[in-house]
Amino acid sequence: MTTFGSHGTRAILLAAAMSALALTSSPAHALTVSPIFSPDMVLQRGAPVPVFGTDDPGAIVSVQFQGQTVSTTAGGDGKWRVDLASLPASASPATLLISSTQGTSITLAGVQVGEVWLCGGQSNMGYALQNANGGAAAVAESGSFNIRLFRMTGGSGPSTAAWQVAGAASSAGFSAVCWWMGRELSQWFGNVPIALIQATHDGTAIERWTHANGGSGEDYDAMVRSIQPFALRGVAWYQGESNGGDTAYATKLGGMIDEWRRDWGLASLPFGIIQLAARSGWNAARNAQLVVSQTRSDCFLVVIKDLPGGSLHPPEKKPVGIRTAIGARGKVYGEPIEYSGPVRDIPSSYVSGNTVVLGWSHLGNGLFTSDGQAPGPFRIAAASGQFQNATAAIAGNTVTVTSSVATPARVQFAYSGTGNLFNRVNVATEGGASSVDRLKASEFEIALAASGCTATKVRVASIVPGTWSAGAGSKGGSVQVTITDDCGNAVGGATVQGAFSGAFDEIRTATTGSNGVATVNTAGSQRGTLAYMFCVGSVAAGLVYDPSANAETCDAL
Repeated sequence: MTTFGSHGTRAILLAAAMSALALTSSPAHALTVSPIFSPDMVLQRGAPVPVFGTDDPGAIVSVQFQGQTVSTTAGGDGKWRVDLASLPASASPATLLISSTQGTSITLAGVQVGEVWLCGGQSNMGYALQNANGGAAAVAESGSFNIRLFRMTGGSGPSTAAWQVAGAASSAGFSAVCWWMGRELSQWFGNVPIALIQATHDGTAIERWTHANGGSGEDYDAMVRSIQPFALRGVAWYQGESNGGDTAYATKLGGMIDEWRRDWGLASLPFGIIQLAARSGWNAARNAQLVVSQTRSDCFLVVIKDLPGGSLHPPEKKPVGIRTAIGARGKVYGEPIEYSGPVRDIPSSYVSGNTVVLGWSHLGNGLFTSDGQAPGPFRIAAASGQFQNATAAIAGNTVTVTSSVATPARVQFAYSGTGNLFNRVNVATEGGASSVDRLKASEFEIALAASGCTATKVRVASIVPGTWSAGAGSKGGSVQVTITDDCGNAVGGATVQGAFSGAFDEIRTATTGSNGVATVNTAGSQRGTLAYMFCVGSVAAGLVYDPSANAETCDAL
């Protein structure tokens, strides 16, 4: 039997213990547990808890924890998995025992049950607590909270890390944003253990975090897929600087979320999307982050453009973490608070003459401007042509925007400047020691139809081919088809049928969501580089499908 100690465990200690296990066990006794499991970890409460690893094929593996004993037989590939039944929160350290009929066992001590969050992204999520504004004091007090930390960086996977009890030594280099989010949740929950998994890699584009839409998925495979299906509550995602001007970022981010959820087997896995800070050249990514937060279920947006920015790595991280926790409190845990800044509501917005009337959701206790001036900056453009400066005014729960453009069709907010539009909120934070009284509206660009437009037809607005991961190096085809009507509105509930040819020979169907996007996946998968064509054959909606109006009918990968 190999037993690991409980408090202050370090990755090197775990590695040494695992090496000792390997040395004292013959090749026939190959019991292992995934390296995401180590002493001092926290298991997710209120959901089935997968425990998984490897053993000799045919070996019977048993897992014991808090009165439960669950057994399974290792498959032909040596992999085994058991699911512990849902557990209540527990701050009392317990022991998880894994044993095999091959004669070996693994004992993990100091295990608690609580809330588990993964914090992923590039350097602003990886920005160390000790380097942030107020970081020295936060590091010094970090041992006062029941928080456990698991840190993976630079593409290094779970085998290089181990769970650590929060304290000065473990928190100093940990993600500042993730720490302050976890600290806020810890204070809000009280006696519920909080576990934070950091998976970050500086300077990485989103393509490294997903295989969707042609991404390499290197960091996803190394630091995220490698710990699946470890049970967790949600994901805080802070990335996009390397895709700041990428007009396809919404498709890539949406595809990443879809892939993570599919591979995790958690269709409703929450994502808190932290929008990029104030810096020029990132408008496309910030708008995409807003779009994805509104078109993917169980997502929330954390707007931080009003915080001190301008540099690539703003050191003001505490408000970012607290706002992320507020989003989780409201969206994920259901606390009756306003957790988001105002969000432009496209269905309730329209054009009347030369005026754009913008409706909003997440009004909180009302719209206001932080400087007492007119809301802005707003710009308006016709369906084609340049954006022109516009004037705006708050009118109850709407904002009216007027310019010299005779036929406005597109509107931008805060593309050139921070923007001054907020909602009023009253959210107690830091255990009641502080509060948040306002949340900022995100910048955006949208297209609007004139009031009175009556849609009669639907069309294919875009086709974006990509891939989905089938594991073991295999990939399938995945195409996102956007359907709009002739007023420019997204069409939900439309059935899209299309044909794959080339690497695949399949006819597949899918239904559009409220954002008008249908994800059409192949049933089959193949290894190696994929090359295929996808053509839309039919669209069934409440309106007539007009193929002649399609922006494109076929596209290839």
